Amino acid sequence: MQLTAKQGIYLAGLLHDIGKFWQRATKSRKTLKKSTLDMSGSICPERSPGHPSHLHALYTHEFFENNRRVLAGEFEYDGKTYQMGNVSARHHKRNLGPVERIIQYADILSSGHDRRESPEEGDDGRSKDVKYKYKKIPLLNPFDRVYRIRKTDQSYFPLKPLEVNDTIFAERGVDLDKDRMADYESLWKAFAVEVQKLPKNNFSAQVKTLLHLLKKYTWCIPSATNTMPDISLYDHLKTTAAISCCLFYSESLEGFGPLPSTKEGLLDENKKRFALLAGDFSGIQKFIYQLSSKGAAKTLKGRSFYLNLLQDTVIKRILSIFEIEEAHVLMASGGRFQILLPNDSAMLEEVEKFVGMVNLELRNDFDGTIYLATGVETFAAKTFMVSDSEKTEKNGVKNYTDIVSEAYERVEEMKSRKYASIIDKQFFKPGPVAGTSSDQICHVTGMDLQDHQKKSIDEGVYVSLGVFEQIQLGRWLRDADYILKIKKRDGDWNKKEITPLQKILQAEETIAYRFVNKSEFDSKYYQDLLTKEHLLEVISLNNTDFMELSETDSVVAHSFMFYGAGWIPDEVTEKDSQGNETGDFRTIEFTDIAEDGKNNLMAVLRLDVDNLGSLFKEGFNVKDGVEKSLASISRFSNMSEKLDLFFSGYIHHLINDILKDKNQFDHTLLSEKFGQKNPNQFILPVYAGGDDVFIICRWDIAPQLAERIYRDFKRFTNHHPEMTLSGGVSMVHGKYPIHKAALEAEESEHKAKTLKTADYKPDGKDAFCMFGQAMSWNDFKQARAFVKEIIRLQDEMDSRALLGFLRRLYSEYHEDDHYGRWRWRSAYRLKRMGKRYKNEDELMKLASWLFNGTFKKENFQRIEIIPKNGASVIKREPELVDLTGFAVRWVQSLTRNQS
Repeated sequence: MQLTAKQGIYLAGLLHDIGKFWQRATKSRKTLKKSTLDMSGSICPERSPGHPSHLHALYTHEFFENNRRVLAGEFEYDGKTYQMGNVSARHHKRNLGPVERIIQYADILSSGHDRRESPEEGDDGRSKDVKYKYKKIPLLNPFDRVYRIRKTDQSYFPLKPLEVNDTIFAERGVDLDKDRMADYESLWKAFAVEVQKLPKNNFSAQVKTLLHLLKKYTWCIPSATNTMPDISLYDHLKTTAAISCCLFYSESLEGFGPLPSTKEGLLDENKKRFALLAGDFSGIQKFIYQLSSKGAAKTLKGRSFYLNLLQDTVIKRILSIFEIEEAHVLMASGGRFQILLPNDSAMLEEVEKFVGMVNLELRNDFDGTIYLATGVETFAAKTFMVSDSEKTEKNGVKNYTDIVSEAYERVEEMKSRKYASIIDKQFFKPGPVAGTSSDQICHVTGMDLQDHQKKSIDEGVYVSLGVFEQIQLGRWLRDADYILKIKKRDGDWNKKEITPLQKILQAEETIAYRFVNKSEFDSKYYQDLLTKEHLLEVISLNNTDFMELSETDSVVAHSFMFYGAGWIPDEVTEKDSQGNETGDFRTIEFTDIAEDGKNNLMAVLRLDVDNLGSLFKEGFNVKDGVEKSLASISRFSNMSEKLDLFFSGYIHHLINDILKDKNQFDHTLLSEKFGQKNPNQFILPVYAGGDDVFIICRWDIAPQLAERIYRDFKRFTNHHPEMTLSGGVSMVHGKYPIHKAALEAEESEHKAKTLKTADYKPDGKDAFCMFGQAMSWNDFKQARAFVKEIIRLQDEMDSRALLGFLRRLYSEYHEDDHYGRWRWRSAYRLKRMGKRYKNEDELMKLASWLFNGTFKKENFQRIEIIPKNGASVIKREPELVDLTGFAVRWVQSLTRNQS
């Protein structure tokens, strides 16, 4: 495969530090070929004559030489031939030529500082303070250095291939003087085997597959150990490749010209060679949840995943406009994305036109419910290197954090005038009205249907073509293990395919997404695709073992993606009017999820990260003088990847694998056991990715599920005090309109996020709201224990008298009489009840908790104190009595119909 210069530079940047991976897996450089060692003078800088440093560069060079069977060995530019190994490996040398210095500059800009003077190892393999430190220090959890540098209980990731299980959790108490060469060796051997299966006949297919291989094997490897080791090698390689390509691209643009010959010259120039494109699909929640109850469960999953495909289609088109590769996509999740681009004004205008076409198509298809807003901010290379202290010293100087913020300010500006780009003559014309009969209205969205726009999904039940497609998509997802991306021709369609934006993309750009499972996707099926259709990519869903069918001689990319809402409950057996099973199966409905035989309520649960904007704006501020700049592009990429790994990857593992075990739940807090079903049969994740989750489940599962996600997130962030989740839940009947339930859950989450702190300021967050009452997670934990205590006492007394007492207490209590007669009356009643049920000591203990405002010697911290009977705003510390109504409602729902 013959590479262009741009392709060669991109590949050189993507693999420039691959030698670090290999070096850490070997005992010494003597494992390298003599021909490689003889080149140390031309590849490595020297600490002193005859003593080379940055020895990993030798490993990078030999990696290219050893893999010439699959990787191109050279490219031509400006009449000269360049060896890939040299261009990629010589980035630590000085006085480089115009091509090789691009990789050097990109390496520096990605890191946010110049590492040429600080090699990881000396000529004897030693670091400054620890022998073979670069083989011992694992990847530091990035959450241990946001907002402040953690001095104790730091956590580190294990050296294992990426899998969505406990592997993703960093561990405390790691021995930093342990030799990890064996772990590196195991990783390297597996990586080296899979590299040999890279497709070699198409560059885009090859580098996309390679990027995902790097993610699988280098996500857990520190890019450097001579500084704070919190950036993964994957994120450094990825951002270096993108920056390299942008630098090379800019040299051919009018007004930019060749790069300066020194790093200092590059950092002094004001030429804005880079552009950050931020994108955000607004109206997502309205699009997903504005459904009637009839058929909503069938549609919801497909409607949610359709947005993933829409986002992927948009990003692919933007990359194709610039003719660049996937490493330029810095983040893409939850309807938001960031792409690093060359500052090519003509191509940026092309992107703007494309975005306008997308919004016009979205208006036509979805009545303007969903809208794509974008913002672009251009900047010079020096922006990557500016620290907060330099911003203070030099007024007006921006760093990369500012660029991200300003790009999203442009996004918000576009949202505020979202119709400006799509207003045309058709915009003000009234749409066709089909009529008011049931066959002329979509049963899911309520929109008018023309005869050519509808599809029947049941007797007398019609939906729009778009909704029908989304219902089908939800069904395909149930059994899908792979998504195939296929370039399509007119009239050449498969029943299990969906093609977003087909009307506005040119024929050669139309991509269909086909869904297949493992049983059908065997070698024969794959070969048929290669010979009969234009297969572009095979995406493995929630499985990082994605190279099984990859072939060196093919032109097909292989990759993987995490889909947090991948779990779908099993289909259920139909029943006749007498409740007898008919033997037929149907897709699960909300009423099935809600069924517990008592309350038959479903919960709509929302959770998301608090203050995420502050994390990226202030979290990387310099602390303790450790480094010049923490706001590097590779740190942004690393943090985004880690957050998405938890929400898109781990949440699926939690629901799909862990929560099928009944022992994961506290059965005291279940209104009904699960019978023959696994618990996850009552859980329907709608969305999980980026930094938030939206889940529908049986009502009694919701509080335990929410607390489990919170607990695991705190573990994932090493219990960082600033990294918190807030959430809310609404509880409704299975036939309640889902869009209203979603709005109520949103209001509940909002109450949690605005819960007052001890000084009564609405910035507490780190809270959960259920039954309309918000409280901190710490207090929710105590509330849960209080509920269990009430149930235990009820069981011992074999009576619901205690629940009746608490109901009466809550109705009598008045805030204006906080220290009034209810206290002695309550003590008297509890004492009498204790004597009657021979449980006096336990009930007097409960009285003590109520009167002292504590529960088991624990003070409450942040509970929403709900004024009653016209009481004014309350300013006092929360007490157990403030939880009485909450506890009564929970216990009453759990023990309904029980004596």
